[in-house]
Amino acid sequence: RRFHLHSTETGLIASSYDVASCLLVLLITYIGGRGHKPLWIGWGVLVIGIGSIVFSLPHFFAPTYLYGEEIHNVCNSTIEQGKCSESSLKKYMYLYFMFKCESYYPRGFFVVGQLLHGAGGTTLFTLGVTYLDENVKQIQSSLYHGGLYVCAVLGPAMGFILGGQFLTIYTNLSESVNISESSSLWVGAWWLGFMGGGVVVVLLSVPILMLPKQLPGTSHVRVGRENEVHGGQRGFPGVRNTWTDVWTSGMVLLRNPTFILVTLAGTMDSALVMGIATFGPKYLESMFAFTPTQASTYFGVLTILAGVTGQLLGGVVVSKARLNVPGILKFCSVCSLIAALSSLMYFHHCPDVKFAGATIPYSGDIIIPSIDHKATCNTQCQCNVDLYDPVCGADGVTYYSPCVAGCTNVFENKKKINVKSLDSCTCIPLNTSSHQVANMGVCGTKSCATQNLFFAMFFISILGTFSAGTPAIQVIMRVVPFTQRSFAIGVKFVILRILGSIPGPILFGRVLDLACVVWSTECGKHGFCQLYKNASLSANMAVLIVVLK
Repeated sequence: RRFHLHSTETGLIASSYDVASCLLVLLITYIGGRGHKPLWIGWGVLVIGIGSIVFSLPHFFAPTYLYGEEIHNVCNSTIEQGKCSESSLKKYMYLYFMFKCESYYPRGFFVVGQLLHGAGGTTLFTLGVTYLDENVKQIQSSLYHGGLYVCAVLGPAMGFILGGQFLTIYTNLSESVNISESSSLWVGAWWLGFMGGGVVVVLLSVPILMLPKQLPGTSHVRVGRENEVHGGQRGFPGVRNTWTDVWTSGMVLLRNPTFILVTLAGTMDSALVMGIATFGPKYLESMFAFTPTQASTYFGVLTILAGVTGQLLGGVVVSKARLNVPGILKFCSVCSLIAALSSLMYFHHCPDVKFAGATIPYSGDIIIPSIDHKATCNTQCQCNVDLYDPVCGADGVTYYSPCVAGCTNVFENKKKINVKSLDSCTCIPLNTSSHQVANMGVCGTKSCATQNLFFAMFFISILGTFSAGTPAIQVIMRVVPFTQRSFAIGVKFVILRILGSIPGPILFGRVLDLACVVWSTECGKHGFCQLYKNASLSANMAVLIVVLK
């Protein structure tokens, strides 16, 4: 909203994390796997913190966000469309030589921040996994890995909840404004979590850097671990464990059918999880008419409950049932089947908001107009469609702006405190009100009758997906030689990134954009989506998710 990004662009920014991870993971796992793992992990965590701080910089470098007048875009008003060549979001781009092309700023900072996130996170989720495995007995390994991935679920889930709360704070902390969070002009403090989180993570890197190469008292654990490899494979023939043998080691892994099939299954889940994590709150916001804060909170709570339960369940089942590799694979298959069946709930959708010119025609017209929102009832108005300022008519229909609704007069609503209303709105049918009145904001919708059922099925889908996560890692660790486990995890990450988590958010972003019916505009060009058609959004998401599962 702040920088007018498409969902597809948001997906590209999200995918930048995995681009960096994909480029560096083999180098990190092959060399770092034979070195001092905590040092690699600690420096990686430091890079994550720096990336978060970089991600927040557009807030400080961009001109101060000014929301302007909230409701004076009425029919035949004096508000003119700004000179596009003087756009306030672009005037300052030339100050930064590293982003000479206008379209790269602020996207450039977001991409660089995500690249740093990906580079640093690679060490944590590859070397961190094997560092744990090397310092505990195999029977305990799944529990420790479950604990690690529980934290990996708790972190983002808590981030969604905190981020939702930060969005209730106006983006300019020192400024007091007279608009509410529900206003289309409201921009929350999106940057606060990145800046605060970045500082915290930088501090957390210090104790990690101080960890020893091998935890005290664990020497006996490593003795005999090579004999635990499923199938008795103890090493890669012809591999001398030097960095020049990366290609040979990789080809041996790619000829391991269990490794390949488990990795490809994880690839589909990776695409799904990254896509849902990026756009899940946005989906809830559109489908159930939630505010951004409500959507982020619901999504975060569901993710915590289902994700943490799934990770613990997977680790406990493998550990307590003492499953061998075939048993683990059967468990993962059942979990995936349950998740796939529960994903069918995406085919259901809630009723659309009645939006003139988007989901229904304007009164007196039989067709939906183009992006300029011109209709028979507002031909006399010279409307600036760059100013999205929705109003709710007395007919229960939402209009793009007071001007598009044909409203000519603004007055204080005496029945509702701090609510401004409009009258003489020519697009509102006369039989609904003698004065053709409208109030600021989108019309409210009835709660969706199947909302609780959706949440229940969503919970089961996440539970099934995450229940298979820790056991799948255990399979990888057991079907490759002990000395090659870090590298095997690295190769898996490369495949997951290239085929899963890099295209995943882009695909989901494209799916959302295809369902958009009301776009924000800047100088006549599409910006971010203001309204989705729920039927299309539901069908597009359902097909993509079910196919991936």
